[in-house]
Amino acid sequence: METGLSQANRLFISYAHADNDLFGDAVRAFAESLRGFYAAKTGNDLSVFFDRESIGWGDDWRSQIDGELENASIFMPVITMQYFNRPACRDELNAFNQSAKRLGAQYLILPVVIAGASFIRTDHPIPEVATIEALQYRNLEEAFLAGQGTAEWRRALSALTDELISLISRAEQAAPALSQRGQHDADANDPLDDDGDSDFLSDMAEMDQLTSVMTREVQQVQADLQVWSDVVKENASRIKPGLTAQQMRAASIVVANELKGPSQGLHDSGVQFAETVEKADAVMNSFKEHISRLPDQEQRDSLRGLVIPVQDSTDLRNVVSNMAGLLDSMASVEVMSAPLRKSLKPARIGITKIQDAVRIVDRWLSDI
Repeated sequence: METGLSQANRLFISYAHADNDLFGDAVRAFAESLRGFYAAKTGNDLSVFFDRESIGWGDDWRSQIDGELENASIFMPVITMQYFNRPACRDELNAFNQSAKRLGAQYLILPVVIAGASFIRTDHPIPEVATIEALQYRNLEEAFLAGQGTAEWRRALSALTDELISLISRAEQAAPALSQRGQHDADANDPLDDDGDSDFLSDMAEMDQLTSVMTREVQQVQADLQVWSDVVKENASRIKPGLTAQQMRAASIVVANELKGPSQGLHDSGVQFAETVEKADAVMNSFKEHISRLPDQEQRDSLRGLVIPVQDSTDLRNVVSNMAGLLDSMASVEVMSAPLRKSLKPARIGITKIQDAVRIVDRWLSDI
């Protein structure tokens, strides 16, 4: 049988399933078109992982991110504003971004915006939106509006494929430097040789620093949650059944003014805590790679116990759940009051980011 010349590269597409439904399966068609253009332009295959439910990573996909980036795999989030409402999408974006930062390879993240580009800005209160702006997204709104098979669609896909080819080439040239960290001779007797030891100790030092920061940030988060909760409870009686529309508006403005400061404080501490946890998650992935190479189970268990940076997150999770309940109780009033919606939006983001962080911490603890 004749040997084929074609080689394969990997592309991971992250998207909100609701967007594929909205655009009439166009996100799936986009993935297939990108695969076809890549093959036509390079003669090589593009292995596109499109559906996270069949992506093949298993439960431990985060621990494989560094290896994927080192091997010139590309991560492509397909963005509408719905993307940021999905915990799985936020997890994927943040995990890839933090690992890419550690490797100095953020160019391997290629965001594509298909709706809502006017909202993608650096000062957006949702941190993942600012991340997409910082990663210099590609705007494909017009191509998606024009639809599959149109000239606009083909031109946009062709140009994006050219950029994808360029990024893969850049990554392949940089691969030796990217993979140097934590890589070892396969014939070595000790999986943690001198270089591996140095990497492991460096990660340990970084995790120690992050653990100290997280401890302070948890305290700040808890304090801000308490302040916000107290203000909500103190002012809830101002908005009650039987008020006229004018009275309701006046009361909601008073409550909104009272909540503005505490909501912003909760936003800031929640976003900061989540960012620190996401950084620590990238370090944890590196730890797991080191530990997995140890031949002795007892050694692996011993080291694994050393690198879990936080205690049980049950208390924080319960507090956040209660705060989320308070937010839900305000929903019927929010819909009638723009000032109240505006003042509560930062708190919603802050609580969501704390929930994201707790979810990451829970996963660490489940790995012990």
